[in-house]
Amino acid sequence: MSSKNILFTNWHAMRWVALGIAVFFATLAIIDREIITGMLAAFFLFQAVTNKGCMVSPSCGIPVDENQTSFKEYEEPDFTEIK
Repeated sequence: MSSKNILFTNWHAMRWVALGIAVFFATLAIIDREIITGMLAAFFLFQAVTNKGCMVSPSCGIPVDENQTSFKEYEEPDFTEIK
């Protein structure tokens, strides 16, 4: 997939939110002259532009066994009372 294709396609709501957060932090970094805030802005900008990270991607969730049709029933454990 080309860089142009990644940049201009699949803009969902979370990419726009990440871009907005990046612009917000970049503005704060410029006004306050803070490097850490600038790096945070760069991080969110990278996620928004490249569509990487755990914004909406299913790859960041809990792995699911695709062969499993339903959840296993919870079995109550056996307890031994100690006096």
